Amino acid sequence: MASGEHEHDEQAASHIDEAMIDAMGLRMAVAGPGVLDVTRVLSGRVHVDPSRVSRVRPRFAGLIEAVDAALWSQVSKGQVLARIQSNDSLQSYDLRAPIGGWIVRREALVGEITGDEPLFVIADLSSLWIEFDVFDHDLDAVRVGQRVNIRGLHDDALGQGVIEQLSPLAIHIAQSVRARVVVDNREGQLRPGQYVSGEVIVSQQSYPLLVQQSAVQQLDGRAVVFEQSGDEFVARPVVLGARDADQVAVLDGLQAGARYVSGNSYLIKADIEKSGAAHHH
Repeated sequence: MASGEHEHDEQAASHIDEAMIDAMGLRMAVAGPGVLDVTRVLSGRVHVDPSRVSRVRPRFAGLIEAVDAALWSQVSKGQVLARIQSNDSLQSYDLRAPIGGWIVRREALVGEITGDEPLFVIADLSSLWIEFDVFDHDLDAVRVGQRVNIRGLHDDALGQGVIEQLSPLAIHIAQSVRARVVVDNREGQLRPGQYVSGEVIVSQQSYPLLVQQSAVQQLDGRAVVFEQSGDEFVARPVVLGARDADQVAVLDGLQAGARYVSGNSYLIKADIEKSGAAHHH
């Protein structure tokens, strides 16, 4: 996997045979026209969907004989939560979960007499709401039906959703409008109370030449993309333009139709830098 020259007056290159390309797991793509997402970034918080919350009360007041469900445990619909002896009939009956979900509150204790308060609160977290604050400078662009990419505090991807509702009211203190996004959470990647950001895709813009952002590396202080020509990978210095979460526009330095390294490009950079260091020694 020997690499070639690494001087400012010529383009650095790495020579890698076909077998090594596969072994390194290099992913290739072809540079060409496409569209970039134009986004606005909003801040928001995750909430439980109120329609997916069940407050479980006993059918008949009585003595709690047994409690089978623990706080923060997951239960299925129909599962026995507790056993209660009715004050009227003195017969015991099972209190069952009306929905599947998580026990987020538990007030049932063995030996106590039930009252009017719920003994359990169950929340189905498989689908959650995220409410984003939309301020004046974004109100002209944000609309119901737009797609939203959800990200955590460390920019980790947490899912996607669509703006389903925009509040007709402004929040008095912040002077913002709430945008509600419903997110599939069957994999449990989101938690109620969590703060997130949302990239709202407000429009799309066409560009003549795009590459994957993962293709771009810094070499000798310049942005480069590694173009493949046979078993040679040449570092092409590029001038970059607009970008979105995945792609970036190339304004100069690369031709349409160029086959380039889109994944694991850092391995090519490391090989060139290693060979350059060896050459200088």
